[in-house]
Amino acid sequence: MDLQDAILALLLAAKIHGTDSAIKATAKRCAKQLPRSKRGILFNIATSSAPLKLVHQIAENLD
Repeated sequence: MDLQDAILALLLAAKIHGTDSAIKATAKRCAKQLPRSKRGILFNIATSSAPLKLVHQIAENLD
């Protein structure tokens, strides 16, 4: 798994479930499968008070 796969999983969790708890669980699950150098963003999302807003922000700024 790479960072793009993890972001895709977060976007799908936001679309399908639309809850903060689903985003946090997905971020934690994906972070375990990434190299240590790429885990920071997912841990930031998982510990955020509004992870769904962060995922929407990421989605708006994709190239």
